[in-house]
Amino acid sequence: MKKKRILLIVTGGVASYKALELLRLLAKDNFDLECVLTDNTKKFINILMFESLLGKKVFTELFSLNETSEMNHIQLANNFDLILVVPATANFIGKISNGLADDLASTILMATKTPTFFAPGMNVNMWENRIVKKNLQKLKDIGYKIINPSHGKLACGQIGVGKLVEIQEIHKIVRNFFNSNNLLKGKKAIVTSGPSIEKLDPVRFLSNFSSGLQGYKIAEQLSRYGAETTLISGPTSIEKPDNVKIRNVDTGIDFLEASIDELPADIFISVAAICDYKMKKVSEHKIKKNKHLEKKFVFEKNVDVLKEISSNNMRPELVIGFSAETEKLVTNTQKKLKEKRCDWIFGNLVSNNKAFNSDSNKVCFINNSDIINWPMMKKEKVAEKIVKEISLFFNKS
Repeated sequence: MKKKRILLIVTGGVASYKALELLRLLAKDNFDLECVLTDNTKKFINILMFESLLGKKVFTELFSLNETSEMNHIQLANNFDLILVVPATANFIGKISNGLADDLASTILMATKTPTFFAPGMNVNMWENRIVKKNLQKLKDIGYKIINPSHGKLACGQIGVGKLVEIQEIHKIVRNFFNSNNLLKGKKAIVTSGPSIEKLDPVRFLSNFSSGLQGYKIAEQLSRYGAETTLISGPTSIEKPDNVKIRNVDTGIDFLEASIDELPADIFISVAAICDYKMKKVSEHKIKKNKHLEKKFVFEKNVDVLKEISSNNMRPELVIGFSAETEKLVTNTQKKLKEKRCDWIFGNLVSNNKAFNSDSNKVCFINNSDIINWPMMKKEKVAEKIVKEISLFFNKS
């Protein structure tokens, strides 16, 4: 198999030296590597350290006859499977987000269609600056992947978010990119996530504590595995996943209409916590408090999105549900598997602050033949495990 080619762009910051460790790990994996340093990088670390580790010259100049007879930026823009910018400074992020190309590194990114990951590293105040936030969002909207920095003690002595994420984590992301990004290529996936809100009157609504995090992580993993992914989301405060189409909705009816509108699809995953009931008739005016208040609230069953999609004449090949339970997890989840007529269902406990508004989840995986209890994991790990199961399903089929 042909070696995968990676171009590492190193920009000038106090974390520039960490790119050496990334080069070492990628070389150990036998990737074909090239490296570009910006002028400011050379002020933080000696170029010879990169060339010694790489075993060849690194690129620094936009026009240099002694490096190659071809135009560097065109050659380097078109011959790679992945480009990494590690670390990505606030200055370089601003330059690329605004279409500036005044050196070799920025010109390469203007001339390439290669998937590109930015790993920012900067002072906490710079990371929180509204201009930097706006520039990062522009990069995401264009299609660049951002590997968010971590929280910790920074080189300036301050503590906060801005520290370049651990190099081992970047290395893992790169390996996952090459190992998984084609397994679901050609498949279309729909994920619902977050709570629904059902209005009672103009100022009140019925809802639940779902954060939407689990569904967002699943959508992110599906996209990473190559699936064309749509995320239908109730109100959340979660950052939008990269390379995922987002449809924002409110009510159960909204969820159903958006889900049907996205069909046909190969995969449907119902993670959203849609209210079981809604007001039979939403009051046009604020319901006033009085002794007959209870008579004002008359409820009826809400739509069952999972069941409707399972019964649709454009039913996806694989329909997956989630069952949030506070007791009898396996029994209640099995019952829902039959009632909803889905292929798989994941039961998760939501009592005692579990699952809802937590970054961890404990689920049991149930289909028509198996019941498998998974250990407590971060929701990102749960999502990764689910998507691996989906990949196995389609590859075996």
